[in-house]
Amino acid sequence: MNSKIASSICACLLFAVSALADSPATFTIIPANNSAVYNVFYKSTEAGRVRITISNNANQIVFTEILNNVASFKRPYNFMELAQGEYTITLEDKHGKQVEKVKYFMNKVTSFVRVSQIPGTSDKYLVNVATNGQETVNVKIYSNKHELLHEERVKISGNYGVVFNLSQVKASLAPVVIFEVTTGSGKTETAMF
Repeated sequence: MNSKIASSICACLLFAVSALADSPATFTIIPANNSAVYNVFYKSTEAGRVRITISNNANQIVFTEILNNVASFKRPYNFMELAQGEYTITLEDKHGKQVEKVKYFMNKVTSFVRVSQIPGTSDKYLVNVATNGQETVNVKIYSNKHELLHEERVKISGNYGVVFNLSQVKASLAPVVIFEVTTGSGKTETAMF
């Protein structure tokens, strides 16, 4: 009786191994270093037509593409323009359909803004912005009568620092200038000198 059980187990194992060996394709999703990008890996024993579909949690298709005559690929899919949430990535080939789910959540960009007068000067000002991502920074300088004297917009990644020399401007105005620095993540710093 033990030999019948052993034979049955051996037959089951051989069946399972042969089923895995006959598996027509592998499909893997790995998030890239940037959490908005997911790399899709596909490998098959033979070339053919492959359809990739990305659907949101309301089952609406947000992206689809068809690749012809491929046996393997690695493709990055960028979710940055999509809303946060769970997405379904479906891969279809001549052997069937494979489905994987990914959870996409944006990294929140945070910023630190500081405006200061450079010590020992009466007309030079330092604007510092530190951020953990990419930001658009808007710097506006106003007179004490709230007239716009200067405006500049820059795109930054990481840290940003600039010195404003207002010696030409301050001589013709009252001694007060107002800096307003706004980041794309919604941080606003106002400083009056």
